[in-house]
Amino acid sequence: MSKNKIAVGNITALPGQVSRGFLQIGETATGPIQLPVVLINGQADGPVLCLTSGDHATEYAPIEAVMRLINDVSPQTLRGAIIAVPVVSMNMFASRCGFVSPIDGLNLNKIAPGGDGSISEILVRMLLDEVIAKAQYHVDLHAGDFGEMLMPFAGYSLTGNSGVDHEGEALARLFTPGLISLSHDGDALPPFPGSIVHTAARRGIVAILAESGGNGTLEEADVRVHVEGVRNIMRYLKMIDGEPTVRGPQVRATSRAITRATCSGLLRLNVKIGDAVAAGQAVAEICDVFGQTLETVRVAKAGTAGLVWSHKVVSTGDPVVRCWYTDPAGAFPATDKFMRSPRSGVES
Repeated sequence: MSKNKIAVGNITALPGQVSRGFLQIGETATGPIQLPVVLINGQADGPVLCLTSGDHATEYAPIEAVMRLINDVSPQTLRGAIIAVPVVSMNMFASRCGFVSPIDGLNLNKIAPGGDGSISEILVRMLLDEVIAKAQYHVDLHAGDFGEMLMPFAGYSLTGNSGVDHEGEALARLFTPGLISLSHDGDALPPFPGSIVHTAARRGIVAILAESGGNGTLEEADVRVHVEGVRNIMRYLKMIDGEPTVRGPQVRATSRAITRATCSGLLRLNVKIGDAVAAGQAVAEICDVFGQTLETVRVAKAGTAGLVWSHKVVSTGDPVVRCWYTDPAGAFPATDKFMRSPRSGVES
């Protein structure tokens, strides 16, 4: 049995305990800015896994998934500990505001590592320094935001540290139903510099981006992708019983591209997320207010529809569909699949 407690700010949990509370970030004229934190400290030793969702707090499937996980996991059977933040931006959550904070207009997942500037920068800095830093593994759960219908995938930002990178790829492979995105700085694949997982990975934390759901919906199938993906990672880390599985066949992203409207009007979509599209295929048409077709929107290159924008009226330049271009992912990375010696990170 572990004799160590875990602590985030003034929230602590001894072995076998679950603790809930709020980390104080700052305040506005209407009240405090707080970060909800849940600590689940297992009876037995094991790694520390951090789960975050609600960086964009209208992405509801991942928020629901974290809520389910923190209520389903028992500290009596857990090996190691979980640090969970179900909703990173409570102000976005309360105001139903997509993409950016209603306080300062910043996107929390584009300003890491944060700093001492506006409230969003302070929030991201404290999330990384005082919460995620306490873990060895981190899953940042996301979905498409308002207007975005998104194909599930997982991403990891390669660091050049082979040990961390092998584990990062492994976690992405264990989460995803099929697509992984392994990014290098400077390329066109997520996770990007400025994102929370990109920064965490460069601090030695195995941190992945996990995506499923979108468009302000809360669909059970999207929630299940998140819940089962995290549970599969926990099995891999030997935090819970059972053997991990890699769902296949898996593909690895090589690039992606957006097809845009060249005129304005009513958009009639002919494509869904996950569809294979051929070069030159018509994915939508745009008509004017008299119902006359103005444009047939075609993709330039064969790929897979990974994001379809749900807006029904478009202007010139508006995105219509973003396609992934992929190759087979190959064999599972060279890591110890059964994690015989997980890294323990709880405090003395």
